Amino acid sequence: MKKFQRYQEIISMLNSYKYVEVKTLAKTFNVTEETIRRDLENLEKQNIITRTHGGATLKNRDDLSYNYRSTKNLEEKKIIANKVLDFLKDKDSIMVDSSSTALEAIKLLASKSYSTKIITNSVNLLYELSNTKLKIVSTGGMLNKHSKTLVGAQAIETIKNYYTQATLLSCNTMSTNGFSVGGEEEGITKKQMVQQGNLVIMLVDSTKILNNTNAFFKFADYNQVDLIVTDKPQLSEDFMKYIKRYQINII
Repeated sequence: MKKFQRYQEIISMLNSYKYVEVKTLAKTFNVTEETIRRDLENLEKQNIITRTHGGATLKNRDDLSYNYRSTKNLEEKKIIANKVLDFLKDKDSIMVDSSSTALEAIKLLASKSYSTKIITNSVNLLYELSNTKLKIVSTGGMLNKHSKTLVGAQAIETIKNYYTQATLLSCNTMSTNGFSVGGEEEGITKKQMVQQGNLVIMLVDSTKILNNTNAFFKFADYNQVDLIVTDKPQLSEDFMKYIKRYQINII
């Protein structure tokens, strides 16, 4: 397992259990305790965790910092963005969450000079794509500085006013229990977005597909998702039984 994959799984475990031990992580990943200590030191430098005696805790329960998310697994995100473009280019309206994977997809859409109406709670999307042909509507709301996300009652009320041809979302973890994120407010906002789209598309890079490991807040079940786009669509039977049961397309 590569280092960045261990980071993702350590973070997912922390989202589920709030505390992890060095000894347990070393056994789980079949590496030395010294390797795990270095991993935790790097995650602490990125302001994601706090190291404790013999283990670590998350800095907070909010979603991971955008700076962290936007620089990880970029190749996988670009693969996903290219795959999903065919499902977006004929849409007049798209609801888009604040995930870095969704932003990559909308960047690609914008680069093709589409004038799609985008409703989003992503501060980074507003900033980076403001000079494109896209017609962007901000949800407004309370700024989560950590995740660069607009959340809260105002954001949700705005989202309720729009019914879009597609909703584009990502998650911290895709498990056999559904789709989850680390922050409750972010999760509640995504939960409302799921209700507004005619076609619900989940963008999931393969490092987030983690069987029974869940992040803090579940925002969607398999029966609410129409399409899953991932860099490695060959999923285990544990996942495929849900894909088949709910007739979800996966690419």
